Parts: sequence; C-alpha cells; structure tokens
Amino acid sequence: MTKEDDVKAEVENTLQNKLAEKMMGVFELVVSDRSGHFAKNPDKIPDKTSVPSIINSYSVTNAAISGGASLVPGPWGMVAVIPEIAAVIRNQLAMIYDIGMAYGKSKVLNKELLAGVLITAMGASAGSLLIMQGSKVLVKRVALRAFQQIIAMLAGKITQQALKSAISKWLPGVGAAAMAVWSNYLTRQVGKKAIEIFEKEIVLSEEIIEEIPLETKSLSVPTATISHSPTPSVSPDMPKVQTLINLIKVDGSIRAEEHEYLQTIISNANLTEGEEADLTQAIDKSGKFVVDYSAFASSPDDAIGLLVDMVTLAKRDGTFHITEKMFIKQVGKMLGFSDNDIDETMATTG
Repeated sequence: MTKEDDVKAEVENTLQNKLAEKMMGVFELVVSDRSGHFAKNPDKIPDKTSVPSIINSYSVTNAAISGGASLVPGPWGMVAVIPEIAAVIRNQLAMIYDIGMAYGKSKVLNKELLAGVLITAMGASAGSLLIMQGSKVLVKRVALRAFQQIIAMLAGKITQQALKSAISKWLPGVGAAAMAVWSNYLTRQVGKKAIEIFEKEIVLSEEIIEEIPLETKSLSVPTATISHSPTPSVSPDMPKVQTLINLIKVDGSIRAEEHEYLQTIISNANLTEGEEADLTQAIDKSGKFVVDYSAFASSPDDAIGLLVDMVTLAKRDGTFHITEKMFIKQVGKMLGFSDNDIDETMATTG
C-alpha cells in the first residue's frame, strides 16, 4: 500500500467515525420532530399526490446545502463538510417520514423503519431491519447496541459513495458542485425507495433484537447494458477519465476550466505514469476513446461517481451544451441509469 493509499484509508475511517457520531440520535429526533409537527398541524399532512413535490423539495434543499459547503481541496476536504452531510441525511429521514405520512403509515413510522428505507436506498441489505413478505414488510425492533451497529454500517456506506462521487474535490469550488449533484441524486433515490416500501402493508414486530449480523450488498443500479467483467477488481479510473476527456470534446471547444479540472483528476487517479502522460496528451488531440464500461458493472458506486463527475464537468465552463447533455444521457444509459435519473441529475444546480 502506498502512502497515498494510507492517507485515503485514514480519511475514509475518520469520515465514517465522525459521521456515525453525528448520526447518533438523529433518527429518534426526526421521528419526534415530524410527528410533533403533524400533530400540531393536521391540515398539513400530505397525501399521495404530493409525494413527487415532497421528493423534489428535499432534493433541491439538499443540493443547496451541499453546493454551499466550503469544501477544502485535498483528501481531508470531505471531513470538513461532515455537518453538511449530516444535514443532508437528516433531511432524507424527514422526507421518508413525510412520504410515510402521505401513504397513511403514521402508526408504524419508527426509527427502525426510517433506517430500513435509508439502508436499502444506500445499497446495503436491510434484512436486519426489514423483512419483505410478498405484499407485506415486517419491521424489526432493535436494541440500542444493534441500532448503533446499523448506524456505523450506514456511515460507512455513505462515506464510500461520497468519496467516489466527489473526485473533483481536489479543485476549489468544484467539489461543492459535485457534492450538490451527488446529494440531489441520492435524495431522489431515497424518495423512490420510500415509495416502493410504503406502497406495501407494514407490520411492526413485537420482538426486540439485541444484536444483529450486518450484511451488505451492491447498490441496485441496473447494469443490464454493461458487459460484466471477469475481473471485477479492475480499477474504473481509466474508463472514467477517458469518458470525461470524450465529454469535453463533444461541444467542439475545450475551456481552461475544463482542462484544469481534467488534469487534476488525472493526477489523482489510480494510473501509472505512462497512462497519466497518454491521457494528458489526449486532451488536446483530436479523436475520442472507445471506452470499456465493464468495470462499472461490479462497482455501482463508481457508476454514480462518473455520472456526478460528467454533470459537474459539463457545467464547469458555465454553459451546459446540448451535445454534452446528449453524451451524458448516452453514457448514463450504458451505466444502467434510467432516463429520469439522468435528467434529474443533469437538472441539479449547486
């Protein structure tokens, strides 16, 4: 392991631990706050028709929070914005609660259900909290120790996604824009998962589980159009950079801001010196790469990261050209994202 790898591992561990600390007590607080709000304002209880606007409102709010973060360039920059990430998570939990109210689930909206929805949306198995039984969902109740385990696992998953989705954090001002896109995308995914679960009958378990084994699985991003690689350990950094180089060429001009952005990404990617030199030279040469996206089939977090970086880079020069949008949609579909997910992500401002 290189010194850079050691730093990245230390950053990830620190971010996970500090984020877990921030998340302790948030679930109960959201349940208390939102239940109290609707008890005092029964006329404000939403219905199913308002769910799309609820998701949109929270997504836009979270994008604004992340977009306004003072993200310091460098590997430790993410640690400095833990309060903003924690605020985004709290809003996501409030959104889940509001959607649950819209679906008439007020009697079952507890911290375990909120956590279960968030876990599944983040791409981890919720088997420790939610059991799907056909058209029913059984919600387990867990003791404090077990819930602390769940929070630690969630913090780890969010940390992994945040770091992979904000590669542009190395540039002042750009990292926050990438974080805005990331927050918007994930908040919408949480909202969609909440709808999926609240459409079912929800039953609360009477048993309290003291300690649980935690299992994780990959984020449920469709990859039917991606050829599965026989070597899933292959780094996606090369195809990611190749894609970004192709992107900046589609509108016929390369601005200084785009060149700087790409050069920084190249120098911080997992590449050999020869690969870095070849990619740097390719920026100013004509022609485009034929990109192999198979590495993303086994790394959906990196797929999200690439989508975020494409949108951030396309907006870097202040103009989001139609050819850039068409290119992002084409690549996004190859990565397995839906048209709606791509369109909503491209519409993010931050």
